Amino acid sequence: MKESLNKYFAGELTSDEKESFLMEVDKDKALKENFVDNQSLLVIIDWTFPGNKDNEEVIQQKLDEFMRKMEQRER
Repeated sequence: MKESLNKYFAGELTSDEKESFLMEVDKDKALKENFVDNQSLLVIIDWTFPGNKDNEEVIQQKLDEFMRKMEQRER
């Protein structure tokens, strides 16, 4: 499954493969935790992307998005 996780975030899965993978994520608690962790890391990487470093609005939006996801994860 780790390979599918990496392919998902690299955009290498077809739409059918994505759908099947996301259904598997929904069923598997450990996979879901890894999925959420990877999403969170991508948000952090986006924050550090040089094109956004001077754009406070984008940074605030990314922070809000990240915080919402973390709150949803805790529920």
